Amino acid sequence: MLAPLSVRSTHWTISKHDVVFTTEELLKRIQNCASQQFTGQLDFNITNPQQQQWKLFFSVGSLIGCDSKVHPVRRWFRQLSLHCPSMAVNAVTQEGEPIQYQDYESLATQAKQGQIPLGQMAALVEGHTSEVLFDIIQAGEKQNYHSGMYLSYRVIPQDSIDLGWVVVRAERVWQQVFQDWQAWQQAGLADISPNLAPKILQADQLRQQTSPSAYRNLTAFADGTQTLRDLAVKLKQSPLPLTHSIAPYIQKNLIGLIEVEDLKRSILPRKLVEDKSYENGKLTSRKPSRPSSSSKSANVVIAYIDDSKIDTQMMGYILEEGGYKFVSIQDSVQALVKLLENKPDLIFLDLVMPVANGYEICSQIRRVSVFQDIPVIILTGNDGIVDRVRAKMVGASGFLPKPITQQKVLSTLQKYLPTKSVPMSN
Repeated sequence: MLAPLSVRSTHWTISKHDVVFTTEELLKRIQNCASQQFTGQLDFNITNPQQQQWKLFFSVGSLIGCDSKVHPVRRWFRQLSLHCPSMAVNAVTQEGEPIQYQDYESLATQAKQGQIPLGQMAALVEGHTSEVLFDIIQAGEKQNYHSGMYLSYRVIPQDSIDLGWVVVRAERVWQQVFQDWQAWQQAGLADISPNLAPKILQADQLRQQTSPSAYRNLTAFADGTQTLRDLAVKLKQSPLPLTHSIAPYIQKNLIGLIEVEDLKRSILPRKLVEDKSYENGKLTSRKPSRPSSSSKSANVVIAYIDDSKIDTQMMGYILEEGGYKFVSIQDSVQALVKLLENKPDLIFLDLVMPVANGYEICSQIRRVSVFQDIPVIILTGNDGIVDRVRAKMVGASGFLPKPITQQKVLSTLQKYLPTKSVPMSN
């Protein structure tokens, strides 16, 4: 996904085939692309046990992007939140057409114009490429290269690539990724893909073998909806310590690792690019006029307490598109102060946060008299009976299962604010 559209959308003729049987050989091929100032597309293919494919894009020996079929949207949001947090993902669509994200060319152009720091853009490209390279190494090592990894070189004419694209050094990225892979192996995680999502399989046994606080944390994030990489970003750590910490429970089959679908593009609001603009590298709102159907929601204040920039961004898009006043609270310590300042009509509250979790914050909210009758909706992927009982005990009004979607959010608002919500469109 992170590659120049003009390059990745063209079927360039294969100029050479190759095959490698070890990680060392793979490194040598990438080093050759750098030393020979290769400009083109390098395809990686594994056919056993299933077809897997990745692409790296080079410009005069430097990396300018990559492509992978595994979670392109998840990967995009992760890197954007890590390296360009002030950026918004623009979405434009016509009726019946899929939503298109702000593409690589648009981001790179903004970087050249000084709207995005070049360092942030380079870090985004490097982070994105690092994840793809890690997946390539793991796939090859996992099958022991017994049937080989097939490489295809596609030379791209120099005039087809803007030499001004943000570039990263292939050797440096590879060295860091290989170190990460070695650490992953040494931790005994070689067979675990960071693209898998942890999910509790045996809750009662897990509760017996962990402390109450550890169990609460595990039930909060091991819900089978977020990958190890997603959770690492949310918990502000790398995937290695997170995965290593739950590996004993995985080995005992108390927690399983499952495949999850990519994020759905339909959760993004339409015509966002018309409603947003950049000024000095920061996202600002043009305050577009709302349709008449939004008049009932215009003065309705919805607060969202969550430390995740990705989820906050999605929730903000959905609520602002619906005409609601959106109040974002990412610091749980300041939650009550911000709530008292804004006096929301409804509060969405994430379960997993540092310092204080959603249950603790909900309990604090209910101790304030002005909030005793305000709907408080806890967001979680683990919608089990234990969580529901505990939520009721601390005064929560209901649950909203993750991932966040426009349909879920608007349905919740209709349920808990029926006289203030906008009728949902069919």
